[in-house]
Parts: sequence; structure tokens; C-alpha cells
Amino acid sequence: MNKILKLTLVLFLICAIVAGVLGVVDLITKDRISAYLTNKSNTAKAAVMPVNAAEGQDPYTELDLKTLGIPTTINSNGQKVKILSVSEAANGVGYVVETEFSGAQGTIVMVVGVSNDLTCTGISITKHSETSGLGANAASVAEVGVNFRSQFIGVNKNVQLKKAG
Repeated sequence: MNKILKLTLVLFLICAIVAGVLGVVDLITKDRISAYLTNKSNTAKAAVMPVNAAEGQDPYTELDLKTLGIPTTINSNGQKVKILSVSEAANGVGYVVETEFSGAQGTIVMVVGVSNDLTCTGISITKHSETSGLGANAASVAEVGVNFRSQFIGVNKNVQLKKAG
């Protein structure tokens, strides 16, 4: 019994030390990770809808979808697509829509630029876990990825949004 108690105490101390170290690492890296993610998001937005904002002005203003009555989940070709955010371009030329949907290997997060007349201005895939050389080609910065994404630029589809069931 004494041996079990001693092992339990040692295991508890190890877990407490590791949890403490992870907590400190989180405190140290939280701001840096947040800045990285914000920069990644802004870079993706700028790639699909370039905006010349005045100095000190945010180039994109995030809209509150619930207040506007815009659904956050839609059906597209029989698949549920989650709308993570919609941001309006500062110069009023359109919107940047961040979506999440299922891919072959997991979730794909994509940012799409949409002009006021519902024309695609660009696509940027910001997160995926697709197979290298296959599905991952769509997000690639290589010619194959750039060519794949560019085929959607200028496409205009008047889509009626319906809430997913």
C-alpha cells in the first residue's frame, strides 16, 4: 500500500510540474501565436480582396452575422458549409468570407473574396489536412495550386443561401 501511495504521489508531482511548464509556455507564446494567426488571416484576406485603406484604417470590418440574419451554416452541393466570418472591404468593393467544410482527410478552411455583384475575386486555403500531391495541391503556392485557384476568379454565381438542416 505504501508503494502505491508513493508512486501516486510521484506521478501527481510529475503531472503538476508538466502542467505548470505548459502553463508558462502558453503565457509566453499566447501573444505571439495570436499575432501570427491575425497576420495569416490578414494576408489571406489581402490575397483574395486587395484593399487600399487609409493609414490607420482597418482594411476589413468583420460583420456580425447573427445581427444581420445571415445563416452561419449553409448547404452547398449536398455538403454543410460553415461560415466562420464575413468581413466587408474598407473601400466597399466587396466582402471576404471565411468558410469551413469537410475535405477528404479532414476540415478545410478557405477564404473567398466576393465582389458586390457576387463575383469571386480570389480564393485562399488557410488550413487543410489533405494528402500531399493530391488534395493539398489546391492550397499549394506552386503553379498547380495557383492555376487551380485562379480558375474560380471572375466566376459569378447568384446563389440563394438556405439554412442547413
